[in-house]
Amino acid sequence: MNNAKHLKNVLNYNIEKLAAWKSDFLYEPDKDFTRDGKLSFESIVHFIIGMETGALKDEMFKHFGYSLKTATTSAMVQARSKIKYNAFEWLFHTFNDSSFKAKLFKGYRLIAIDGSTIPISYDEFDLETYRANHGTEIKGYNAFHMTAAYDLFEHTYDDVIIQGEGVCNENSAFNDLVDRYKNKYKAIFIGDRGFESLNSFVHVMKSGNKFLIRVKDIHSATSVAKSFGLPEGEFDMDVSRILTRRNTNEIKAHPEIYKFMPKNQRFDFFEEDNKFFDFKCRVVRFKISEDTYETIFTNLDREDFPSEIIKELYNFRWGVETSFRELKYAIGLNAFHAKKRNSIKQEIYARLILYNFSERVIRKIKIKNLNKKYLYQVNFTRAFHILREFLNKKGRKNLPNVESLIAKEILPIRPGRSDPRKVKPKSVVCFTYRFD
Repeated sequence: MNNAKHLKNVLNYNIEKLAAWKSDFLYEPDKDFTRDGKLSFESIVHFIIGMETGALKDEMFKHFGYSLKTATTSAMVQARSKIKYNAFEWLFHTFNDSSFKAKLFKGYRLIAIDGSTIPISYDEFDLETYRANHGTEIKGYNAFHMTAAYDLFEHTYDDVIIQGEGVCNENSAFNDLVDRYKNKYKAIFIGDRGFESLNSFVHVMKSGNKFLIRVKDIHSATSVAKSFGLPEGEFDMDVSRILTRRNTNEIKAHPEIYKFMPKNQRFDFFEEDNKFFDFKCRVVRFKISEDTYETIFTNLDREDFPSEIIKELYNFRWGVETSFRELKYAIGLNAFHAKKRNSIKQEIYARLILYNFSERVIRKIKIKNLNKKYLYQVNFTRAFHILREFLNKKGRKNLPNVESLIAKEILPIRPGRSDPRKVKPKSVVCFTYRFD
């Protein structure tokens, strides 16, 4: 059996298990889905995972084969509203557990932590997701913020935390992702400046894993690095401080020994009878241009991970940025078919399931050496469309030779190409037909 068919069987088996335990994921288990109808619990789960970005009725026609028995849009809206988004969260984790294949670097998984804003329908009274634009005439917006743990070698999402933009705290989400990580393989958590926090560093240390976090440079007043008295230029050195909530004259007189932690700066590891904590880690600073440096905090061993490998590991982090682009535009995360927050979360997890399924198929496909100027890679957008169609086919209607079909859809890899990052507010992609 080929890999695509195997993974489809694994996913379908887990959906069957979910359907068997559906009462755990329904708002009213004594009433919901107790009678046979056009829209069963299982068929709705399959439908939401397989949806593209078209109008809801168009998606329903495609999924149910343009049958005269296709349910109404209203019926679908009402039926999916009975299902808690946690059903898709459970399926996301269960499918990962059933299909994960470890790819390691020096015995560690490389997991990038990064966040992405997901615009949703406007509602200024939804304080959890509403973010005001204070001091401007521009109205605020609503969004979810997804903080993701992304496996850089397996190219899949390992875990996510979804917060409302109005209450978002990326450091808290980072800590939760670290604390929830229970894989048998140790991990190196790689993050950018948004995650610089002594509290987060210690969360990773206490978990028995490793971290590699870029922080603001040593001259920034708000950098974690500022209080460690670091030198100019490139270096690779160990630093240590005794962290404390106390601010006595003794502590003020010895900044080379102590670091004062005000109460508004979260730190989860002070004990009731001991207001001191010994913190030690490694700092690597290297030049990236004539007058620009990057500063990395890590607890990786210097012998096994010299500074050149630290640079290499940090560069790997770009993979999570690429994945967000594919998730939003190739998979369709930026186009929802709902207004209700529960239904939107259903679709977020459904897109993550489809993304992981697709990547686990794509990464096994061998591209022939074409003896041309460039190396070639799979056209991911085309591959996602093919695999979505493959998942939606039922019974014997499976696409033949799906991997061979994907292997023909390729693009050249042109090294050194770059495009300035365009940072601008994104609005929700709305439809003119009925939302739920």
